[in-house]
Amino acid sequence: MTLLPGLDEIDWSALRHAYGSAADVPDLLRAIEDERAPSADAVWELEVKIYHQGGFICDAATASLPYLVGLVSSAGTADRIGLLELLGRLVHEANTIPRIDAGWPDAWAAALPRLLALLDDPDVAVRRELTSTLSSAVGDADTIVPALRARWDGEDDAAVRLGTVIAAGELAPGCTVRLLPETLVWLRDLRTSDDPQLRLAADTALSAAVGAQRAEVAVAVEALRGDIAVWRDVPWVGETRPDLVPYFGGGASRLLGWVARRFGDDAPARLDLCTAFIADGDADRRIGAVRLAADLLSDWRSPVRRLLPGLAALATDESSAARSYAVHLLAALDEGDADLLAARLGDDAPLSQDGDERISDFAAWGLAWRKDARCVPYLVERLAEKPPGSDAYYGSSPFINTPPAILHSLAPLGHHANDLLPAIRARMDGVDSGRTLARVLQEWGPPAAPAVPELVRLLDTEAAAQAAVAIGAIGPAAADAADALRPDAEHPDGRIAGQRRFALPWAFFKVTGDPAPLLDVADALLDQRYPGGDLRFIADLGAHGAAYADHFRMLMKSSDDWARTEAANAYHRVTGDVDSAADVLCGAAYDLARGEYLPFRWAALRYLADMGGAVPGDWALREILDSDRRHRNNAGWRGFAEDRELRALAARLLD
Repeated sequence: MTLLPGLDEIDWSALRHAYGSAADVPDLLRAIEDERAPSADAVWELEVKIYHQGGFICDAATASLPYLVGLVSSAGTADRIGLLELLGRLVHEANTIPRIDAGWPDAWAAALPRLLALLDDPDVAVRRELTSTLSSAVGDADTIVPALRARWDGEDDAAVRLGTVIAAGELAPGCTVRLLPETLVWLRDLRTSDDPQLRLAADTALSAAVGAQRAEVAVAVEALRGDIAVWRDVPWVGETRPDLVPYFGGGASRLLGWVARRFGDDAPARLDLCTAFIADGDADRRIGAVRLAADLLSDWRSPVRRLLPGLAALATDESSAARSYAVHLLAALDEGDADLLAARLGDDAPLSQDGDERISDFAAWGLAWRKDARCVPYLVERLAEKPPGSDAYYGSSPFINTPPAILHSLAPLGHHANDLLPAIRARMDGVDSGRTLARVLQEWGPPAAPAVPELVRLLDTEAAAQAAVAIGAIGPAAADAADALRPDAEHPDGRIAGQRRFALPWAFFKVTGDPAPLLDVADALLDQRYPGGDLRFIADLGAHGAAYADHFRMLMKSSDDWARTEAANAYHRVTGDVDSAADVLCGAAYDLARGEYLPFRWAALRYLADMGGAVPGDWALREILDSDRRHRNNAGWRGFAEDRELRALAARLLD
C-alpha cells in the first residue's frame, strides 16, 4: 500500500518551489518512500526545493505536507527523523514570516492531529524529535500544549520529557488566557524537581514563556556539573560528531553553548556562566567556557577584565581545542600578552580535520599586527611550506575559530621587507598566490620594490588588476615597470583586458606622474554602471581630475552606499572641497555610533580622517570610543580588528 495516495492527481507542474516548477517533487517524495536506510539524501534533496533557506512557504510545500506527514507516520519510512526536522523548519517559517502560501493554514490544520498522534509512537527517537517539530507551532499552542502534558505521565524516556518541557515553554507565548496560567504553574512546579536536568529544562522553558523571567545561572551550573548524558538525545542540544569533538568539544561544551544562548542578551549572566567553568577540571567544560568567552568578547569589551586570567591559563591547556580558542582571543585582544603569543609559535596543533591551519597561525597574526618581529621567521617558514590561502569572510555570527589568511600577518610587516621578500617572491609564480601576495606588497608600498619583476609578470594573468595596484602603491620606486604599464593593444584575453583597462593607466600615473593615459580612459571608467572602487583611480589624479567634479557631485546623491562614499572621497580629492564631501561622509559616524555596522561606513571614516578639518559631531565619535560594544561587521578575528580600527579612526578625528 502506497503512502502517497493521489500523488499523480496533482498538477505539480503548476506549483512552484525555490528552483521553479515543482514537477520534480513527486519523484522526490517517491525516493523518500523507497529509501531503505536513513541516508538523509532523499529528504535533503526535497528540503532544498521546498524549504531551501527559509523565508517563504511555497505552494509546493503546502501540497507536499500531507505526504510528508504520511511518510513520517509510517514505521517503514527510513528517515523519519529527517522528515520531522524538515517539518519543523517549515512550521517555524509558517509561524514567523509573512510569505505563506494561502493554502498552508488549512493543510497544516489537517496535518496537526496526525502529528500529535505520534506522541504515542513506539519509536522513542520519533517522540524525541517530535517535541522540537511541534515547538514552533505557536499559533496552535492551545492544542499542542495539552497534548504534550497529557503524554507527560505516561512518558518514561528522560530525553522526551526534557523536550516536552522545553517545547511547552516555547509554545507558551501562544497560549490563551485559558491555558497560560496552568502551563506556567506546571513549569514552575517542575523547577523544584530532584532532577537537576529537569530543573534546567524547566528554568529555560520559563524564561522562554515569560520574557521578564530570567533563567538562573546557579540552576545551569548545577546541571552542567551533573550527569548530562541525556541531553545528547534532546533535539535542541544533540551531540557532536565524534570526528569534530577534538576541535569543538563534546556534550558539556555543546550543552553549555545552548544554555548560554537561552540567556539571550543578558551578558552578565552569560559571563557568570563562563567564569564558572573556564578553569573547570573537565576539559569539555573548559572548551565550552572558552567558546562562550569568544562569543561574549565578540560583542562586549568589558568582560575581558574577568576573562583574561582564564584565557592566559587556557593558552597552555592540555586540550588543543581550549588552547586554540584562547590563543585566538589573546591574539585578537588589545590586552593579549605578546610574550605568551610568542611562546605559542611552536604550537602546531591543527584547528580542524581538514586543511593545515594551526594554533601557531593565530599567535603569528597576533604578533604581526603588534609589529613584533618574533613572528617573522615563522611566517617565512609557513610561506615555504605552502602557497598562501585566499582571504575569506564569514559574516557577523557565529564566532569562527579560523585564523586570518597569511596576507593579514604579512601586511603590517613592511618594515621587515628585506627578511620576508625572498619567501614572498618565491611564491608569486602562481596566479592565485600572486594575487594574494600582491595585496601584501600593495600595503608595503616602496619597500616592496624588489618584487616589481614578479608583479610585472602577473600583468598578463587574471591577477593583473591587483598586480597593477601593487605597482602603483610602490610608486616611483617601480620605475622599471613603466614600459609594461604603457597603453598598448588590448590584451587578447577579454577577462585580463578588463582587469588592465583602468588599473594599468592608474599605476602608470602613480609610477611616472604622467596622468594622460588615465585621463584618456576616465570617461569610460565613469560610464560603468557600477564604477565603485574604480573611482579611487580618478580620485588619485587630484587637480588633474577636476573636470570630473560635477560627475562626482552627482554620484554623491546616489542611493548606492558605496558609490556615494567613493564619490565623496573623489570629489574632495579633485577639488579640495572638504565641507561638501564631509556632508556626505559624516553620517557614517552617527550610524556607527548607533550600532549600524556596514563596511562602507568604515571607509567613510577613513576618508574623513585622511581629509583633516572635517569632524562629525563629537557625541558620535565619543560614543564610538566610550561604548562597551565591540564595533564589528564580521565574526572571529576580523571583528576585533574592525573594532580596533574604528576606535583608532574616531580618536584621530577627535585629536
